[in-house]
Amino acid sequence: MIPSVSGPVSSNRKVGDRGKAGMGRLTAKAEKYSRGRKKHYSRKRPLSIAMRNWLWPAIGVLVFGEVLLLGAHAVRWMMTSPRFVLGEVKVVGHQILAPKAIVQLAGLKSGKNLFEFDLEKIRRRIDSNPWVRRSSVRKSPPNTLRIEIEERKPIALVNNETGVAVDLEGVILGSLPPKTAGCLPVLEGFSEKRARPGDRIENSSFSAAVIAASLYSGASFNREKCLNISPAKNGRLRIRIMEGKAELLVGGEKLEAQAARFHAVAMRIFKGKIPSGAPMLLDLTFPGRIIVRSANKNGGLEG
Repeated sequence: MIPSVSGPVSSNRKVGDRGKAGMGRLTAKAEKYSRGRKKHYSRKRPLSIAMRNWLWPAIGVLVFGEVLLLGAHAVRWMMTSPRFVLGEVKVVGHQILAPKAIVQLAGLKSGKNLFEFDLEKIRRRIDSNPWVRRSSVRKSPPNTLRIEIEERKPIALVNNETGVAVDLEGVILGSLPPKTAGCLPVLEGFSEKRARPGDRIENSSFSAAVIAASLYSGASFNREKCLNISPAKNGRLRIRIMEGKAELLVGGEKLEAQAARFHAVAMRIFKGKIPSGAPMLLDLTFPGRIIVRSANKNGGLEG
């Protein structure tokens, strides 16, 4: 006979139900604990991000303020320290102008702090001198100011009596300093009475005469004698050399080519003694040729 098992089976079901209920309660508690942990962490994270958002900018502001404060103290020390008081002015590049005249023109005052000088104003004062082509001014701490100038070179004299010089760019320089060496060409017949030192003459005939003065002065046969340049007909120029014993007739254009052609044969032409009487005329206005003749005759020798 098979025994009945209905009683024990019922009892086991009850035990299983109680176990399931206990496990459910444990699971619920674990979930509740886990949710509490998440809420706790979620509260801390916004606080940490907020601290990072204002902490580093605050540190940057403090560092920047400290740098500005130190810079202000450094500037104040440089402006008030006797170490930076102007003690020396170096002038470089001068040949005609005296360094004392340049310092006086710059308006520099002794006892003034080096960093108080306005370099642009000093440069403009120096450039106001017609003999100065360009200049630059630099500070050389602790107490030195350096002035570099490029002087204009006199090429010719506009007025031989007063010694008014002009440079290659046609700028009137004023009276020629006494210590200037050499003999400068004299430009005659150019009415520039109204021109003042510093003015630039834009006249084409005058500009051609200045260029001719630079091309023909300093020749070996005429080194110790001056040139005289005057305007001629049809825009040409007449150049008297060798104290008037010879004359050159040059055109207003292609002056460089004419001068090169002349210098190539000048020593051959003047190697002998020039006869007395009328001066010798050398006409350079013909392309590739030099016509040599007497200044008061129409004929001549082709060279």
